[in-house]
Amino acid sequence: RPPARPPVAAPAPAPAAEPVPTGGTLVRVGLAVDADSVVVSGTGSPLAFELVAPDGRVLHRGRADDRMLIVNDAGLTAITASGSRIGIPALSSVRPVAASGGSVMIDNALYRGVVVFRAASSGGVTAVNTLDLETYLLGVVPREIPTTQYEAVKAQAVAARTYAVGQMGRRGALGFDFYATVADQVYGGVAAENDIASRAVAETHGEILTYDGHPIDAFYHSTCGGRTAAIEEVWVSDPVPYLRSVSDAKPGGGHWCETSNRFHWTEEWTGEELRAVLERNLGSRRDAPVRAVRDIRIESESLSGRAARTRIAVDDDSYVIRGDSIRWVLRTPEDRLLNSSRLYDIRQQKSGDRITALAVDGGGWGHGIGMCQIGAMNRSAAGHSYRDILAAYYQGATLSRIY
Repeated sequence: RPPARPPVAAPAPAPAAEPVPTGGTLVRVGLAVDADSVVVSGTGSPLAFELVAPDGRVLHRGRADDRMLIVNDAGLTAITASGSRIGIPALSSVRPVAASGGSVMIDNALYRGVVVFRAASSGGVTAVNTLDLETYLLGVVPREIPTTQYEAVKAQAVAARTYAVGQMGRRGALGFDFYATVADQVYGGVAAENDIASRAVAETHGEILTYDGHPIDAFYHSTCGGRTAAIEEVWVSDPVPYLRSVSDAKPGGGHWCETSNRFHWTEEWTGEELRAVLERNLGSRRDAPVRAVRDIRIESESLSGRAARTRIAVDDDSYVIRGDSIRWVLRTPEDRLLNSSRLYDIRQQKSGDRITALAVDGGGWGHGIGMCQIGAMNRSAAGHSYRDILAAYYQGATLSRIY
C-alpha cells in the first residue's frame, strides 16, 4: 500500500507555465506507455492541432486530416504528414489550436486537455494526457460502471475522485499519475463521456471520502459474491478501518449483487491446460518445467470466505499461495485472471497421483475490497442514495467536499 496521505486540503492551482486547461487539480494519465510510436491528429478546423515545445514555441501545426507520428529515434522525433522529421525536446506537447474548437486525437481516440510526450528508457514513447481532475472523471466514470442507476453512478464518481486524490503522485517516477487501464482506473477520454455520468460528476463536484482528515484508499470492484473483503485478507496490508469485510445481504434474504453473472461461477481445466497454466504462472517460485500437477487444495479461508492459503503440489514440490495471488497463479485456460479468490469448492479428477481435470466453483468478480459495483447498482434501484451506498461499503469514512 502507498504511504499515509497528507491531510486533505484544497488542491493547488495549475502552475501558470503549464500548457494545460485551468480549473482545478491537474492529473497526468499515461495513455501510451513505452509505445513504439504514437499517432497524433486532431479535430476542428481550419488547423486542428499544434506541437509545442516546453518553452512555448510552436514547432508544427496540422489539419484535422493530417497524421503526425511521434517516435523515439535516439531522441523524440515528430514525423509530419509531409514526411518531414522534426527533432523535439522531451516534454513537448500537442494541443488543439485555440480557434479550432476541437480535441487532440492520440492513436484514434479523442482527449481533452493536452498530451505531453516523454522518451521512455526502453527506447519507446510515453504519451501523457494532462487535464484537470473533474474533466478526467468524465472519461472514467462511464467506463467503470453502467449508467443505468443514477445514485450508483454518483457513488462511483465520488469513489473515482477519492481514488485519484489519494493515489496522486504514486507513479511519479513514470512521469504520470495514473495508467488509463484497470491498473488504476479505466479512462476512455471523450469517447467514453455521456450525459448521465457527466451530470453525476458535476453534482458531486469536489466530494471525496476521508477518514481522520485524510483521503481514503477508495478501492472498488465489480461483484463481491455476498460479502466484501477486508484489505488484509486479500493483500499484504495492515487492517484499515474503512476497508473491513461488509455483508452484502439484503433485508429479507438474498444479496444485493446476486444479479451479477459472476455472483456464482465455475472454471474448468483439462490436466494439460492446468499443467501449462501453472508452468507459466508459478514464476519465481520455480525454475523447472511442470511435468504433473499432484494436488490443489484450500488450506485456510479468510473471515469473508476467500482463500487465505492455497496449496499447490506439482511434481515433487509444494507451494503455498496466499490471498488474492491465487487469481494470478491459477489463471483460466484462456490466460484470464481467476474471477476472485472466493472459492467454494475445488473438484479434482485423478489418474494415480496426477490431476487429469479440475473444476473450481467460486463467487464474485475482482479483489472484493471496498465498494461492490453491482451491489451499488441494486441498492440504487431500491432507493438508496449515493451517500447510503458509500456509507455501506466504506464504513466509518466521511463524505467531504475539498473544493
